[in-house]
Parts: sequence; structure tokens; C-alpha cells
Amino acid sequence: MHQAGGRTRAQCARIGAVTCAIASAAGAIPALANNGLNMIGFGTESIGMGGADVAVARDTTALNTNPAGITQIKGAAFDGYAAIAYAIDVAHSDSLGNDQRVDNSYNFAGGFGYTAPIAPRLTAGIGMFAQGGAGNVYKNLQTPFGTRDELSALIGFAKLAPAIAWQATDDLSVAFSLPVAAIKATQRVFPSTSSLNAANPAQSFVGLQLKDAIGAGVGVKLGALWRASPSLQVGATAGTKITLPASDGYANVNMSAVGLGVVRYDNARLDGFGLPPEIALGAAWQATERVLVSAEVGWLGWSHALRTTTITLSQPNNPTAPQTFAQSAAIDARDQTVVALGAAYAATGSLTLYGGINYGRSPIPPQNLTPLIAAIGETHLTAGFKQALAPGWSMSGALEYLLPRSVSYDNPSSPLGPSTERLSYIALHLMMSRRW
Repeated sequence: MHQAGGRTRAQCARIGAVTCAIASAAGAIPALANNGLNMIGFGTESIGMGGADVAVARDTTALNTNPAGITQIKGAAFDGYAAIAYAIDVAHSDSLGNDQRVDNSYNFAGGFGYTAPIAPRLTAGIGMFAQGGAGNVYKNLQTPFGTRDELSALIGFAKLAPAIAWQATDDLSVAFSLPVAAIKATQRVFPSTSSLNAANPAQSFVGLQLKDAIGAGVGVKLGALWRASPSLQVGATAGTKITLPASDGYANVNMSAVGLGVVRYDNARLDGFGLPPEIALGAAWQATERVLVSAEVGWLGWSHALRTTTITLSQPNNPTAPQTFAQSAAIDARDQTVVALGAAYAATGSLTLYGGINYGRSPIPPQNLTPLIAAIGETHLTAGFKQALAPGWSMSGALEYLLPRSVSYDNPSSPLGPSTERLSYIALHLMMSRRW
């Protein structure tokens, strides 16, 4: 424990406390990421309306959805939220006889935002948000090498989102954000297994454990919000790709089958993950005094962000081991179009109810799926509420349900043979808000 803590402190010293803080915020959140590797929304109103938020954007989580929306907040504001997801049926089965639920049945996420006016017609803010991720934990899978071993990955993304917004006219606001995203990655690929195939060395296998790889990248996001009429508001955003190389980790490679034991590599790097370029357009219609309807179409350019992942290792502690070691896996993700529809109903002067639906085709081609990169979820149903409390305070909550989906595939690079992934979860989101 002392060594791990010392390494973490040394990492922070090398790459900066801000990066470490954002990466730590990523946590173990993969089960909540199903607009590709992104969550469908941020904050309870966003989730409750199915992610149809770009034309609504009226709390501080707009910093991560449409930052132009923060001009709608009068005075200073703070929102803090947390989410817990339960895996109803997240499971893997394959030709080796495995049929197993994930061992990480619960996943957590959260975030916060703070905004305040800084000049007439200018509002600024900063927020930190768990963005998404990938991976599952299977602790006792049958391997093709006659062992039972762990297959797991927890790859989380988080984002620090500072923004400034200008209310150019009474009906038009524009915003600029410079988000800093971070990645944190751990992975176990049958770490207790090692197998030598003398007749066909290419079929030999070494188990691998990757630890503490973290990194960060910077992007640009623009937002606009236009009140087209007293009852219609239009929102638009555009964001750049954020490349997220994860480095400064270490790895243990099981080379016991060739007499080297477990070799520790003190320099481990994971390349190939990133957040995609994105464009979103939405409209919110105040249909009646009590009913607001919001719709949104978004494009996520996953083909630009997820192509091939590569783990590269160097600096082994055994001089007879290979001085460098690399493994690659093809993802070749497709671009994704996400459609969201939501509604808000002012039930009373202090209570608002929400409902929504979110759909986006899985961006991972079936032939490139693995138990660790199984972003197969497509349709989410959501509902929520917001209740005013004491003056300046409110509490809100939302439920998110991912409809069950299963995909059968045969990834030629997987040692597990023809396989099936299943995915369904339910998540509870809670938020406390303060205005003053």
C-alpha cells in the first residue's frame, strides 16, 4: 500500500494535481456510459429529459451540455449531483462454457457546477463531471488455456469544464469553453495465466495487469442559445475531439511459461482512447404554461476517437525479458447519431416532473466487441422530479433505465471464441441545488 500511494503522489507531481484530480473523479463509471462511451446526460434535469438538454440548459450542468445556457441563471448557482447504477443484466457468455454476470454490479458517477455573473451580460463558471468510460469486471472466467482467471477493465473519463457565456442580445447567448478531460485506466487480462505453444509460438499467451495509467487532453466547445419566439428556444453546440493517451502507469506480465516469472514493466502507456468531436442541435417548446417539450439530435464522431487501442510497455525489472512489449486491439468505431426527446411538467409551483427517451445505435462493430469494450446499449427511458425546498434550495432526482440488449459476435482476436454480451441497467441520479 505504501508503494502504491508513493507512486500516486509521484504521478501527481509529474503530470499535475489538476490532471490527477480529474482522473480520480473518473472512478469506476463504465456502466453509465451508453451514448458510445459517453453518459446520456449530466445532472438530473438532463437525465430526466432523456438527454434532450441542449435547448434547455438552465442549471450549472449546462457547462458540460450547452454552456450558453448559463446566461439563463440569475445570480450565483451551485449544483452537485451523484449517481449509482445497478447492473440488472450485464453478462458475458461464450463457446468455452462461460455464462457470467459482471462482478462490479454497482457503478458510481457524479459532478458539480458553479456559475456566477462577472459583468453585465457575462456569466462564467466551472464544473467537474464524470463523462463516461468502458469496461467490466469478470473475476472467474474459464480460459482457453485450462485456467480460471480474471478479465477486467475500468477505463473512466472525467472532464473539467470552465466556460464563459455572453448574452449578446435579449434573445441570443453564445459561449466558449475549454474543457480539460482526463482518463484513468486499469486492466487485467488473465494475469495469473501463462501458456507456451512451442509448435505455434504466435498462439502463446502471457497474462497482463495494467495499473495506474492516467492522462489528459484539452478541447474546445462552443455553444449558442436563441429564443426564436416567446415559446420556442433553439440550442446548438460543437466540440472538438479530445485525445486521451494514458501513461505513467506500470504493468505486470506473466511470462512464467518461458521461465521468466512475472515481469514488472515500470513504464506503461495506453493509447487509442479519446472523446469524439460532437455537434448537437435542439429545440425546446413551451407548449403550455405547464408543459415544456424538448428534442435534440446529436452527432458523435467516434470513428475519429476510437480506432485501435495499444498498450506499450518498457523498463522491465528483469534484464532477460523483452525490453519492450506491445499489444493492440482494433475497435474501428462508427460515428453515432443520438436522438433524444424529453418533457417537463410543472405539477405545482414547487414541483416539476420529467420524462424522456434517448436512442443511439451502438458505435462498436459487433466483430470488434469484447467483454471489456461492450458498449451495446441503445435505448434509455428516463423519469425525474425537481422539488423546491427552502428559499434558494432545491432537490431533484432522476431514474435512468437502459432497455435490455444482447449481441452475439465472433471477434477473431478474442481467445474466447464466439460470444454474447448482454447489457441492461438502472441508475438513480440525485442533485442538490443552491441559488443566491
